[in-house]
Amino acid sequence: MIFTIPNLINSLAGVLKAQYPDYPVYTGPNQQGTNYPCFFIFLMPSTTTDEVDSRWYRDLGIDIVFVQQRNVVNGNAQLQEVQEYLDENLALFDYSDGAGTVPFHTYEREASTEDQELHYKFHIRQRVCIPRTPNPMRVLEENNVRVEEN
Repeated sequence: MIFTIPNLINSLAGVLKAQYPDYPVYTGPNQQGTNYPCFFIFLMPSTTTDEVDSRWYRDLGIDIVFVQQRNVVNGNAQLQEVQEYLDENLALFDYSDGAGTVPFHTYEREASTEDQELHYKFHIRQRVCIPRTPNPMRVLEENNVRVEEN
């Protein structure tokens, strides 16, 4: 399984599209041509911590923003419906890298409404490893082994 941010965003967009297939999902600020209602997926501040054996612990902050037309009739009901769906479907969701699918947990989920927009924030925490080809010379150097010439 290969863990990448683009695969993560595509997996989250898949969760949104499953319930709201007609709502566009944007991955960055959209100045013009935004079709409402829609979703935006933003990365929030994230951390990476070194662990043993070429592994890292990644704590990625995500903000899914639901935007609709201003002052729409039953706008609060729509925000509550979307929040309810996200609460039910983002506690555990399927992450796909194109070759397979695994369930991912989300942490520290919170929802808030700002200026008639729903902000659904959470964290994804994963340990990742970048496979490296062994370097025998480095191993020799770390063990203070030297090759002497005659």
